[in-house]
Amino acid sequence: MIAASAADLLRDPVLTEHVLLYDLGAAHHDGVQRLKEIRERIPQARVLMFNVTDDDRAIIECVQVGAAGCVLEDASLEEIVSAIHSLAGGTPPASPRVITSLFKYVATLSKGEEPLQAERMTAREEQILALLAEGLSNKEIAHRIHLQPQTVKNYAHLIFQKLDVHSRLDLLRALRGRR
Repeated sequence: MIAASAADLLRDPVLTEHVLLYDLGAAHHDGVQRLKEIRERIPQARVLMFNVTDDDRAIIECVQVGAAGCVLEDASLEEIVSAIHSLAGGTPPASPRVITSLFKYVATLSKGEEPLQAERMTAREEQILALLAEGLSNKEIAHRIHLQPQTVKNYAHLIFQKLDVHSRLDLLRALRGRR
């Protein structure tokens, strides 16, 4: 069966022990949430996430919510097909990069450290973060600190990545949680 979206997949009651191939790249920002829904509705299905960004946080989130395997966004067609066959045979597929992320995560847990802490920000990023928190637009921030609006936009993008947020509203929520 091929489903155009996770919503279509969840409507099909005949899925039992299939390998589900889920394109995280096409899912935009709600991909992990959709994976949670798939796992709740079809717990016996083995979900192979593909098009996963080469990022520790993305890999760990997929595993934490129930992915049976991850294939990174730069994987070849042969690697995707091999991963499907592995998973269908009962072996979770994982590239060396995915295994490295998992080992790093487990090591931080065993040391009692906070896993996947946000990356440290530069002084300029902290400055722009404070202005974003005030609700200023990129253009207003650029004018205030004498940068080009595109430069501010680039910094905002980096800040969003470091804080693992996808919108200014998410950013404000994350900031509330940091205080």
